[in-house]
Amino acid sequence: MEIKRYDLGKHFARVTEYNGVLYFTGHIAAGKQPTMTEQMVALTHRLDELLAQFGSDKNHILYAKINIHDWSMFDEFNAVWDKWFDPGCLPARTTAQTTLTDGHLVEITLTAAKIDNN
Repeated sequence: MEIKRYDLGKHFARVTEYNGVLYFTGHIAAGKQPTMTEQMVALTHRLDELLAQFGSDKNHILYAKINIHDWSMFDEFNAVWDKWFDPGCLPARTTAQTTLTDGHLVEITLTAAKIDNN
C-alpha cells in the first residue's frame, strides 16, 4: 500500500496518508485571538476545512494530541472542544501543557480516518 505525502515542505509533509488514515501536523488558530474560546472557535473552523479537503470530518478523528499553553484554560478549551463534536464521536486524545509562542494558546495535531464514500 502506498504512503501519500501532501504539501511536502523542506522538513515535513503537512499531511501523510496510509491505508485510509490521515496524519496531520499540528495546527494553531490563524490570527491573534485573545482568548482560548476565540482561538478554539477559529481553530476548529480551520480543522473542519482541512479535514474536508482530505476526505474526512471531525467525527472521523481517531486521535488528537492537544498542547495547551496555560493549564488554567483547560475548562475553557474543553467547553469548545466538547461542543464541536456530534454526540458519541469524541476521539481518543492526549492533552499536555506546552510553551507556545506568539500569543498562541492551543495547538492540535490530528489523526483521522478517511470517509468511505462507496
